[in-house]
Amino acid sequence: MTCPSCGADVMPIDVRCGACGAALGASGAHRMIGQTVLDTYQLVDVLGQGGMSVVFKAKHKMTDQEVALKILPPELAAHSQVKSRFLEEAKALAALDHPNIVHLYNFGQENGAFVLAMQFVQGKTWERMILENERLDWVTSCRIAIDVLKALEYAHGRGVVHRDMKPSNVLVRAHDGSATVMDFGIAKMTTSTRLTATGQTMGTVRYMSPEQVRGQEVDLRTDIYSLGATLYESLVGDTPFGGSTHFEIMTKHLSEPPKPLSAHGVTAPSVVEEAVMRSLAKRAGDRFESAREMRKLLEAGLREGDVALVETQKVGRDRLLADLRAPARPSAPLPRAASASDLADRLEPASAAAPPARRARWPYVVLAAVVIGGGAGLAAMLATSGRPGGKRAPAHAEPRIPGVALKPSVRFAAQHLVVATDGGVEPRAVAAAYGDALASLREFARTALPGLAIADPIDQILAVPQSALCEPSLYLGSAAPHACATVPAAVADALPRTLLVVADPARLPAAMRQGVADAVCTFQPVEEADARRRRARIDEICSKTTEFITAGRP
Repeated sequence: MTCPSCGADVMPIDVRCGACGAALGASGAHRMIGQTVLDTYQLVDVLGQGGMSVVFKAKHKMTDQEVALKILPPELAAHSQVKSRFLEEAKALAALDHPNIVHLYNFGQENGAFVLAMQFVQGKTWERMILENERLDWVTSCRIAIDVLKALEYAHGRGVVHRDMKPSNVLVRAHDGSATVMDFGIAKMTTSTRLTATGQTMGTVRYMSPEQVRGQEVDLRTDIYSLGATLYESLVGDTPFGGSTHFEIMTKHLSEPPKPLSAHGVTAPSVVEEAVMRSLAKRAGDRFESAREMRKLLEAGLREGDVALVETQKVGRDRLLADLRAPARPSAPLPRAASASDLADRLEPASAAAPPARRARWPYVVLAAVVIGGGAGLAAMLATSGRPGGKRAPAHAEPRIPGVALKPSVRFAAQHLVVATDGGVEPRAVAAAYGDALASLREFARTALPGLAIADPIDQILAVPQSALCEPSLYLGSAAPHACATVPAAVADALPRTLLVVADPARLPAAMRQGVADAVCTFQPVEEADARRRRARIDEICSKTTEFITAGRP
């Protein structure tokens, strides 16, 4: 396409020419710029236009906060079904509070129009990234998909199914590359009545699930299918099914198998291709049962592909450097005693001196907000040191976390564990709580996971203030945990095999139980030559450890 004003090339999704700034398409929305809506927001620019609504960039008149305003015009708001969808979106967004889901700030009516005031995200849609690059590399594609799956996992857990997953509904932030899901315009609460009559379909045709094509009731597995079609497009450069008419595309969703990624020249770990193809299964029962299940498989693909995470000086998540790699040993025994200097290097700028050779680092870290208290088995835990009679670990570069003053580490040789605290708890108490939780999990696994010998899941525990769980540098691969100021357990990816615990005696048993279970799910080695069977075994472990966590709740 070309701009009618200057002749420059533009994309079909553009609302304004990037060369001359001329408005593209219908000009009615652009004439509204400068107006004030809900007596609060001044319209600044048009961000997008669809068949049902227009999205504006706006500023709060008093605070200058930038927001995205979705406006449903009066002529459409008068239709009961359209109005129901718009109100359903407001209800869905109001029920969701997650770093990977656009936030709802306000909702109201003005002159017969409905207005949603939402979080403004500076960045590009996943759709625009694909169009600009023709296709994205598998690492970038998986990182975006993992963020989307985190959002869906949260929404599905609250009974909300998106039902219109597609790349134009995913915003990728400019400053850190994290993804945010938007446009719950046809989302529905799974407990609410249906918005559409039998046989009426919703969603964009290239991303619709077979059950949507048939006009059947849908559940969370429809979102899995649509995300699979989106991830396929990101990797290949085109959706799995195309055609000259909607009917042709819909027919292919029902009957034609998608071509493998390798048939399009895409090189990616086998588990990534497995995840994409499984998500596109015709029968909902053959797809992933949850967003978490698919997310874990993609994360395994990143580990299998030796993608390492590195720190830069920016706050938040930084770009992954795919060329910083460590040898892949998916079936090898877990490494022991990750050095505390490794952790220090990950959270502090490296010194000018050349670093010593290091062992392969694990890319994921489990963080759990736990209480530190007394526990059984202290006599079996002996702290060792580099000199007779001492309780200190041998001299080494102590771990450092911004804003946290940690005491020197203590090494517990029998547990292959290093513990450092901020002084509010005793290292022995931390080690005891860890030992109790791990022993309980191993006892649980004897019947729940026969034949599995659970390895020590972590090498280091740091007892820190609750606020440390919100430290941005701990989350290079995703946003900080939702409600990080109170969350009892969270997973980050900037520290190697390290469990962070928060001193809170009332919460120790359940929180440590969850932290240890999450660590086992993330790091447990599985001796299985066949990748599919190995992945199935890991999925089983993660499912059972979730049962273990639930069983420990009061």
